[in-house]
Amino acid sequence: MENILNYYYSLHPQEISHKDDKYFFEYLNFKYVFEPFTRPLSDIDCLYKINREMISRGILVHEIIINNENKIITYVNNTPYVLMELYVNCDVRINLFDLCYINNNSVGIECEKLLNRYDWVTLWETKNDYFEAQINEIAKKYPNLCNYANYYIGLAENAIMYVKEANKIEETTLISVCHKRINSKNTLFELYNPLRYVYDFRVRDVCEYIKSAFFNGENSYEIVKEYFKNNYISYKEALLFYGRLLYPSYFFDLYDDIVNNDLSENLIEDIAIMSCDYELFLYKVYVFLSKLYSRYIPPVEWLIKRSYT
Repeated sequence: MENILNYYYSLHPQEISHKDDKYFFEYLNFKYVFEPFTRPLSDIDCLYKINREMISRGILVHEIIINNENKIITYVNNTPYVLMELYVNCDVRINLFDLCYINNNSVGIECEKLLNRYDWVTLWETKNDYFEAQINEIAKKYPNLCNYANYYIGLAENAIMYVKEANKIEETTLISVCHKRINSKNTLFELYNPLRYVYDFRVRDVCEYIKSAFFNGENSYEIVKEYFKNNYISYKEALLFYGRLLYPSYFFDLYDDIVNNDLSENLIEDIAIMSCDYELFLYKVYVFLSKLYSRYIPPVEWLIKRSYT
């Protein structure tokens, strides 16, 4: 790896730390990471443009470094890598303020269509169709996983209908740089990593952060209240926020990990056992939003009929 960095970047680090699939090192008091690029190669130019714009706005995003051949990608044994300079303490765990800062300060950045993720209805409908088709194929190998799948596919259908109704409202919704997925246990390394970025409604990140916080045993309801206290969220954005909380990305992500990475099927129990508690959380958020906006917040009838009082 030393030879690669020497040849392609004229960098001569004395020590290189290999963590997971990434290479971390320092040179002349600057910190770097050399990381595999696992997304479609067509994304890289878009991500680089976003990276430059965020840096110009003073956001401490990792800076993508062009190699000596004036290319963003460097191939090592046929694997594409990207070099980035780091400006933050990468071991610090993220918080809600960090997340809001990067979302709110990247509103309005121009982005190519390749990175757009704000057509939630189409994306989620496609995902549901995929899971419904796959369940029949894997039922014998993963019977427990498939038994739970119907519940979460149904929850996803609720989310789709909710967002469809929200989309009919003619009101401002802010689009910003977000992450493919964010977790409450992530560090600033993940938060400021441009290789993780997509372009979406700004509420995307906080919803995924809150859902992960819930399943990580944190007080997710307090995070909801803090978010709305410290950010101006339009009525339509609040409905999109609730629709995304309904969507069980936490289940589908784990489902994919189990099936694609051959993990233990029993891992799904950690999520399924908390389903009733999450329903209660959704109900509490519904009541909170209803009081906060003093406007009609569409209910999910079956959640209301659980009679959480």
